[in-house]
Amino acid sequence: MVALLALAFTIGCAHMPRLTKSVHAGKTGPLGACADFFASLDNAVEKSGVRDAGAFRVKDYPYLRVNRLLSSFSHEADDYAKFETWLDRLQELDRLGRFYEIENLVPGQCAELQLQANCSDLYKKVVQCGDLLRSKDFEAGQARARLRQAAKAPHEYSLLGRIAGLYPLPSLFISEGVKKWHKRARQSFSNTPPDGRYQMSRYVPYRDDVASIPSEPINIKGDALGIPVLSEELQDALFYLYAPIWELETKASYDCIGTPEWRKDGRSLQVNTSRPTTFRLLSYARFDGRVLPQLNYIIWFPARPKESAVDLIGGFMDGINYRVTLDLDSRPLLFETVHNCGCYHKYFPTRRLSQRALPECIEAPLVLQSPKLDPVFELLVISMESGTHYVQHLYTVPRHRQGDGEFYSLRDYNGLRSLSIHEGRRRGMFGENGIVPGTERLERFIFWPTGVPEAGAMRQWGRHAVAFMGRRHFDDPHLIQELFVRVNPIGTARF
Repeated sequence: MVALLALAFTIGCAHMPRLTKSVHAGKTGPLGACADFFASLDNAVEKSGVRDAGAFRVKDYPYLRVNRLLSSFSHEADDYAKFETWLDRLQELDRLGRFYEIENLVPGQCAELQLQANCSDLYKKVVQCGDLLRSKDFEAGQARARLRQAAKAPHEYSLLGRIAGLYPLPSLFISEGVKKWHKRARQSFSNTPPDGRYQMSRYVPYRDDVASIPSEPINIKGDALGIPVLSEELQDALFYLYAPIWELETKASYDCIGTPEWRKDGRSLQVNTSRPTTFRLLSYARFDGRVLPQLNYIIWFPARPKESAVDLIGGFMDGINYRVTLDLDSRPLLFETVHNCGCYHKYFPTRRLSQRALPECIEAPLVLQSPKLDPVFELLVISMESGTHYVQHLYTVPRHRQGDGEFYSLRDYNGLRSLSIHEGRRRGMFGENGIVPGTERLERFIFWPTGVPEAGAMRQWGRHAVAFMGRRHFDDPHLIQELFVRVNPIGTARF
């Protein structure tokens, strides 16, 4: 048994980003030089310990990365326009990851790359060399087929962990626990405000220019793959339009929203509650033959307080992701909340959706009633319990009567991939395995047989397993399609 436990914890850690080399590495000429540059850059990143886990490397293509959305198009990018659009997005994903890896490099590593000490030329070379290798790698048609096979995003579950933990046996007990939690959550949830027994604090969105709120539905167009293309101005308008009011039963600082920062010693993180921030991130879902935009609003708390020394789920840091999936007319289709560990995933479908019947062997989703929201005139309030930060109320208030509260700012979530430490040094909030260091929970010793690595720990977006039985990922583009069907065609139900 000791050997099995050791095996499980060895293989149960979250997937590490896989490094890869170009097939041109070691060759002479510009192609070989560029392939060697990527290998050298990856070595420097590895030595600095700053590999970014936000997307997955693609074998033999060091200038490409893939996520679950783009992986879902691997067999559909079968004509020139679709393939080139898909390839553009794979390359953009790598460039974004490398931008933050370069930002976080230990300064001395730049000297090893024979570049300027401040690394100012690194990103430019990433772009130039990526374009050069791409132009050579896809001259032949069979090369495109090879990439479509290689560009796969791995799941977040450990098969060996499930084998070592005799998964079918503990899953029976865990399934009963999930059902009991669902029952308690349904009993405590409502679409009405809290009854006033507790002290509640509010955080409300702040913006100088409210004139950009769209007053009519916006028809969103897509690229060759059908992925919506949103201008910066449209993204700003939509994120502001659906920005929620966060409402918290407040007993201590652990119920205050803040901004993650590195402490001055650079060894540990903290959440600065004097800077309330909501981090925004754009994602996409595939539903009913369309690709739909999703607005993610993510907040962080200093802790989920422990009730005792052996509290399984309490610990350093906590957080919530509130997500709005929009139809192509920019009106809401589905609301969701999930904790930043991937735990406590809740679905709030609008009248446009109906829940599918699922087999008994699949973990049932927790589906709760959504309030009717007119985003032009109303704000959604997400009301949470103290300490646990469980979402217990979801209701609307008129925009002009939103009430008092502390303003929060909206910031790009990707900024968390490179935070200032001191003296010019930077480091991402997330470890190389996608886990926020220091947020490990004791529950990992209970749930490891499910194959979920570091259950309860805070995770980087794109690395969330959201079910213990079977497999389910928060960033799975087919997630809505698997759980819901459309009730009304677009336009027949306004909200």
